[in-house]
Amino acid sequence: MKSCVWQTIFTSDSKNVKHILATSFKDFELPKLRVDAISTLLGTGIFSVNGASWSHARALLRPCFAHRDKLATTAMLEGHFQSFLRHIPQNGEEVDLQPLYFALTMDFATQLLTSKSSHMLDETKSHDNEWQFFEEYTTCSEEVIKKMCLGPLQIFRYNRAAEQAKKRVFKYIDDFVDEALQSVDPEEAPEHNVLTKLAEATSDRKVLRDQMLHLLVASRDTTASLLCNLFFMLAKEPERYQRLRQEVLSVCGDAPPLPEQLKQMEYLRWCVQESLRLHPVIPTNAREATRDTTLPVGGGREGTEPLLVKKGTLIVYNIFAMHRDKAVFGDDADKFHPERWAGLRPGWGYLPFNGGPRICLGQQIALLEAHYLVARMVQTFLTMASQESRGWEELFALATTCKHGVNVKMDWA
Repeated sequence: MKSCVWQTIFTSDSKNVKHILATSFKDFELPKLRVDAISTLLGTGIFSVNGASWSHARALLRPCFAHRDKLATTAMLEGHFQSFLRHIPQNGEEVDLQPLYFALTMDFATQLLTSKSSHMLDETKSHDNEWQFFEEYTTCSEEVIKKMCLGPLQIFRYNRAAEQAKKRVFKYIDDFVDEALQSVDPEEAPEHNVLTKLAEATSDRKVLRDQMLHLLVASRDTTASLLCNLFFMLAKEPERYQRLRQEVLSVCGDAPPLPEQLKQMEYLRWCVQESLRLHPVIPTNAREATRDTTLPVGGGREGTEPLLVKKGTLIVYNIFAMHRDKAVFGDDADKFHPERWAGLRPGWGYLPFNGGPRICLGQQIALLEAHYLVARMVQTFLTMASQESRGWEELFALATTCKHGVNVKMDWA
């Protein structure tokens, strides 16, 4: 598609996506439009840099996510899950799980990254500052999306409210980083604290703030959105909820599952995979050609020949469409059907965590967190019934979640 100011190619072909993200990785980079939109409002972190800056950031962060103690991680999660449960009505009244999941993942992410939790679910403390940060961050993330949708015209957009929100977001993270660094436990293993690990490599306050903000966005928003999207569907599927519950109980009873036990839960894995397929938290992504190059398909009369891509061309790849390809996932690809994953190997047709050199660093931690929390939910509640008559609708932000929340009634076990 051409316009007077830029050229864009849209694709949902897995051969093209593999080529862009892996085979010819050096021919493509994050688009300047995305870099500018994110950096302006969320700082210059790993999700808004290219080339040597990205290589340096990834090399810096990779050790922080490698070889983590899974048992210690699940123990940390259990503490936050217990705080989460104190906000669930005992009498089966309706509750919206969405804000609670975002608070839960915020508490876990801040402890994981800095060893100092935000404790948003702690009823003994005031959390005005944390909720204000959440609102201000939401304002910034929504503005990032609006800027990216405008393409090159984003230079003409100025949102005073977002600019003011950015200042408060930066101050919150700065204060959080400073306090966390001052309260570091010298007895703690350094690999358990991402912030401390980063601080060993740099004392630049802006670098620390920007990287921590980007990691917080990734570790909080994406997992919370996954949990919301999955339970929105499971609450409408009582038979599948019960199948999942019985599997978890058959493996570990009502005791918190061990990491090794989670690996035995096949249907749990299918449910998480199906949610990430049907409602990917990052439904679209893009790259920009760094030189004149080609894509494997898209050219010729039938679109089956290689396609010439000029330097500077924007390429948008649609993960949402890829995940609903009936040739890969069957005729019911637009339905929630975890059972489809029995023997399914979609390869590059399934990209919940991106692919190639820029694949998500925290993928294994995110899956461990999701699997553990889903297992604990179905252990704790006998039933879950949706109170929402509408189908799933997207709230399109940096991570896509449910527009109308996750309103349910649950019976305690």
